[in-house]
Amino acid sequence: MLDSLSQLRAHPRVVLGFTASLFGLHLLGWTVFGLGDGVGNAVFAVFLYLIGIVLYAISLIWLIDGLTRAGLDLSRGLAPQASSLFRWHGACSWHITRGVLRLTAALSLIVLISFLGWSFLLLVAQPLAPLPLVIGVVLGGGLALSQLFNACLVVAEGLGATKAFRAGFVLLEHQGPGLIALAGVLLAITGLPFALGLLGELLWDGSGLLITCVVVVPSLCLMATTVTNSYVQWRRIRRGAR
Repeated sequence: MLDSLSQLRAHPRVVLGFTASLFGLHLLGWTVFGLGDGVGNAVFAVFLYLIGIVLYAISLIWLIDGLTRAGLDLSRGLAPQASSLFRWHGACSWHITRGVLRLTAALSLIVLISFLGWSFLLLVAQPLAPLPLVIGVVLGGGLALSQLFNACLVVAEGLGATKAFRAGFVLLEHQGPGLIALAGVLLAITGLPFALGLLGELLWDGSGLLITCVVVVPSLCLMATTVTNSYVQWRRIRRGAR
């Protein structure tokens, strides 16, 4: 993580500017979607819902793609270019979108099966009822870990959505402990904006949301560079093993 901080300090403007812009677009999507709840006209409400979802989805994929490119450039000692980050990369974005949808569908299926198993055992064998939930958490956690480098595999190695998804399981098999450690670091970074926002709210009433939104931007940059640095390190190990 210290390497990631050093890299971001070397080239902060483009990366932070890109992240702030896309995060703002992301918040705009949420805002437009929320406006649909206060509209009396059903057709217009649906229109706002759709616009909000589209903005939310596009900003999310664009943010993942751009931060991955920025992180890969920084890990190579290069300065990220705004012309690359702010450009929509159709093929890569499509593969990343398919990867996100596939991961979401798989996790949803695990949740559904775990819930059904829990409900069934609650009726026929109550002491065993927590078992499906525990298995679901393990499977879901393993699946999420396997896809931490999905965007890196798509952007850096040009893999399609299916090949990148499968490569994640191979990576999990060989680098499971490392991925668990990486996930712990990412969870700590994720919690930082909310912790600081809560602290700010306690000290200055009404400042929590603003502090959280401000800290989210550098936190997203730090998460991206941490992932890409870990990916570059793993790729070097893999090439050395060959």
